[in-house]
Amino acid sequence: MDFLYLYSAIWKDGPLYKNNKKDAPLYKKNEVDAYIRDSNKKVALKLLHNSQNSVEFIINEAKKFSIKNDQFIVLYGISQKPDTNDYILVQNNFINLTNWTNKIEKIGDLIQEKQLKINDHSDVIFEWIPYKQLDQIKEVGKNGFVTTYSAIWKNGPLYYHYDKYKRESNKEVALKLLHNSQNLIDFVVNEARKYLTQNDAFLVLYGISQNPDTNDYILVQNNSINLINWASGNEKIGNFIQKRQFDTKYHDDVVLEWIPYSQFDQIKEIGKNGLMTVYSAIWMDGPLHKKYLTGKVYTRDPNKKVALKVLHNSQNPIEFVINESEKYSKKNDAFLVLFGISQNPDTNDYILVLNWISGNVKIYNFIQEMQLKIEDNDAVFEWISYKQFNKIKIVDKGRFVTLCLAIWKFEVTLLCFNDPQKLLDKVKESNNSFKIYGVSQNPNKQDFILVLQKEFCTEYGKKYCQNCSVKYIHIDNKWCKQCIITAKFFKSNNKKIDDLVKEMRLKINSCFNIVFEWIPYNQFNYISKEIGKGGFATVYSAIWKDGPLKYDIDTNMYIRIPNKKIALKSLDDSQNLTDKFLNEVKEYSINRADNILNVYGISQNPVTKDYIIVLEFADGGSFNNWINKNYKDFDWKNKIHTLLSIIEGLKRIHQRQKIHHDFHAGNILFSTKNLNILNRKSLFISDMGLCDEVSDTTEMEICGVMPYMAPEVLRGKPYTQAADIYSFSMIMYFTATGNQPFISRAHDHSLALDICNGIRPEINELEAPKCFIDLMKRCWDSNPNNRPDATEIHSKIKSFQDFYNSYKKSDTDATEIKNQFKEAENYRKSHSSFLKIEQHPQAIYTSQLLSSYTKELVVYDNTECLGCEVINVFTDQS
Repeated sequence: MDFLYLYSAIWKDGPLYKNNKKDAPLYKKNEVDAYIRDSNKKVALKLLHNSQNSVEFIINEAKKFSIKNDQFIVLYGISQKPDTNDYILVQNNFINLTNWTNKIEKIGDLIQEKQLKINDHSDVIFEWIPYKQLDQIKEVGKNGFVTTYSAIWKNGPLYYHYDKYKRESNKEVALKLLHNSQNLIDFVVNEARKYLTQNDAFLVLYGISQNPDTNDYILVQNNSINLINWASGNEKIGNFIQKRQFDTKYHDDVVLEWIPYSQFDQIKEIGKNGLMTVYSAIWMDGPLHKKYLTGKVYTRDPNKKVALKVLHNSQNPIEFVINESEKYSKKNDAFLVLFGISQNPDTNDYILVLNWISGNVKIYNFIQEMQLKIEDNDAVFEWISYKQFNKIKIVDKGRFVTLCLAIWKFEVTLLCFNDPQKLLDKVKESNNSFKIYGVSQNPNKQDFILVLQKEFCTEYGKKYCQNCSVKYIHIDNKWCKQCIITAKFFKSNNKKIDDLVKEMRLKINSCFNIVFEWIPYNQFNYISKEIGKGGFATVYSAIWKDGPLKYDIDTNMYIRIPNKKIALKSLDDSQNLTDKFLNEVKEYSINRADNILNVYGISQNPVTKDYIIVLEFADGGSFNNWINKNYKDFDWKNKIHTLLSIIEGLKRIHQRQKIHHDFHAGNILFSTKNLNILNRKSLFISDMGLCDEVSDTTEMEICGVMPYMAPEVLRGKPYTQAADIYSFSMIMYFTATGNQPFISRAHDHSLALDICNGIRPEINELEAPKCFIDLMKRCWDSNPNNRPDATEIHSKIKSFQDFYNSYKKSDTDATEIKNQFKEAENYRKSHSSFLKIEQHPQAIYTSQLLSSYTKELVVYDNTECLGCEVINVFTDQS
């Protein structure tokens, strides 16, 4: 800066200023509010050498200065030296306050630029600091091309005190030495420009110096840099932390820092989610914060409990770590505060060090998730301190939640939950139409609080449950799914059973559904002798003393139906709880409108230890028994009605991608003995024990009722939904004739061979409508690919019902179908006493193992041979 010289001088007349002294003596009252001069004023003269021909330059320089009299640098006017014609800027006497001399033009310009930007007494007075002013220099740390020292600045920085600037002598400072920077002036200038100008910022740059031995430039800062750990070992993370520290300005700003892993003690895992694991830990030194009342001095909060969010496999890319870090608020009073970044030295995983919220990990993770999802246009979701609420008024109180009104920034609703999970459930409601402002916590009761718009209060109790605040599924009936799912229930002391109860309750979606329970065995009275026995279970009837839960729409409460008659299905040798048993329970229905038998719960015989499925009692018994009592009056209208209900149940099973596996007339139950009150919901499909996934092609032993078994299953091929359809064809036969298929034959190897060779039960064509027989034959086709599916069968039988009841004489199809059923009905009435056929003693219509009868059958895998004869090959032993 060879063209610039600075001088001090006395301006004899001095600058003009406005006299604002209202208490001036009477004889000077005429001078008040008038401009007067401050004579013999000490000023600084900034002589611009060879500037006589650069008038534009002089004007531009003058424009840089403030016109305010109280600024650090004030330009009073312009002068000119008469012997050289050099122009002179006449300024206030800042020259004697600051060190300004530096031979490098860009650094001199920077110092002038930063001084000219001073517009507040709290701003830093940036200056050139001679190296000899720095004493007691000690190295603190090193990171690449930067070394940090502590030092004493003898004169110290300028600060404004009682209308004038003074120096804070012997000031402890930090020196940030930039190695090999003598030829990187632009880099030095850019580094200096990163700092804030406020004196109370976390990182304050007082000025620039230079080591006279190495010529390295030095940034002279306040001593905050020596309070923090900064050596991350990664340039990008180091730059990110430094940038955040440069921006740290206010007392509530977070001082982000690099935290060595060795600073953490008592590390405990508290939760895991995908590529992230959260731990609690004690940070021994603790985070920095401004000391109360001082406003400037930073101190640490030692032994601080923090959360460590470990980002697995985060070594690359570093940008992911930085992007995650940038999501957090920079304010200390935010709900989620990022104190710094660390790294596990064993795994090299980076760690975000966060404030510890509470002992509830679910709430912690939830609020973190909500805050990190906030977009620019979203309402702010925040942690709200409880002390911010005024005029709290209790409006209503439920089992899990208390409703309050309060004044925050405006009137809001407070939902106070004694169970944090209820709060999470409330927020996750997909139909939640009210704005949520944030979460708080009552420090006295430890209740978590959801803060919503005040309008929620008017809807509460009408559309929202008073116990848990979740929106009613049945608003008219005020039924809350959440409350019944989470309601307390008898514990079985077996985790698998208790988990099953929870799983079954999650299926509830209506107030009319059954509430599945663990039922203590002592709840059962009048346990009968067996009323039914299958291959693997025995069924009893009993009275359930308390009875099942039922939702009373008059009182909007669950009540019990005492002394309920139920069926107990005791599974043989079930002392050890198997997945097969649990799967059977799951396949029964809790929907009272289903055509699948309802299940109430599970129990255990304390003597035999066998587990028991508690089922709906079917008063009409099995289809076998029911038809024996009603077959004389079982007309075709009721037969169609019955088959439609059965196929509806099978269709529902198949729609869930399941297979029944053991579908026969013995597993169809009737709720009524009386044919006259028969309706679509009077019968159920039962015995779901072998019900399995369509995709499960595991080879199983051949088990069931032989006449109902599809030929491909008897050959040893996997059971499919088409095999269930074959079984349905036999139920159609049984419904039409009143006789079991192959009732007059022994169920042995010979019958299995005939079934595989295409032999089917005989039926008199006058006994059933042609359309019915055609559908039945399609269902028992030897090729499973030719059988219709449950949906088509349901549609077909529904059309039979519609045509049967049709009165449109112009509908030719309806008339034809109706005539067929009318003829079959006339035949049934005239031959009802001759329909029953005597049962062969070896005809067995309960499920049994059939492997001994089928193992000699030759299996043809070529589907082209499905219609071929299956040959019985015996070795001649004679």
